[in-house]
Amino acid sequence: MKKNTLMTTSLEVISMAVLVSCGGAGSASPSAADPVVSENSTTIATKDGSAMLDHDTELSTAFAGLTVKQTYIVDGNDKKIAGSKVALNSNFSIVYEGVKNYTLKDGKAFPNLTIQVVDDNQQIVLSKSDLFATSYPDGLSVSDASVLRATITAGDPIKPGKYICSVQVIDKNNNNAVIHSTWDFEVE
Repeated sequence: MKKNTLMTTSLEVISMAVLVSCGGAGSASPSAADPVVSENSTTIATKDGSAMLDHDTELSTAFAGLTVKQTYIVDGNDKKIAGSKVALNSNFSIVYEGVKNYTLKDGKAFPNLTIQVVDDNQQIVLSKSDLFATSYPDGLSVSDASVLRATITAGDPIKPGKYICSVQVIDKNNNNAVIHSTWDFEVE
């Protein structure tokens, strides 16, 4: 069985953010601000990063270095979805709005967006890396880089069943600036 390092990294980042924010064992840092809870999400900020949970879909996002105002999931018609079920042969996108704090090169941002989907047996069924490299070799304007979208088609090789989708955004000019989201979903 292959070890899913992307998922492990995500869980470590989220766990670290939650432990630090809650003053977990061994935490020498002062307690973080209280969580920000809205109708649709909860955000926990720490000294070293933040984590947010979308209540509608259970999409979890951790970020450090980069900041993001909002994350959510939309269907192929750009309608926000709730729950965790996706129709076979449909599209969904994880959307990041308000992404900031890139290290710029010649006034441009260089995000590296990676998508990975694993099945119930932890087997990788979809893996795409550096999705902006070909289309935007000279980078993106700060405005364009502030809204990012990772689109996944729930079709071949994805079949009916349960999956975990991981999306990671790394600033190519600062590898310590990262956003990482995970979402458990079921294809019907």
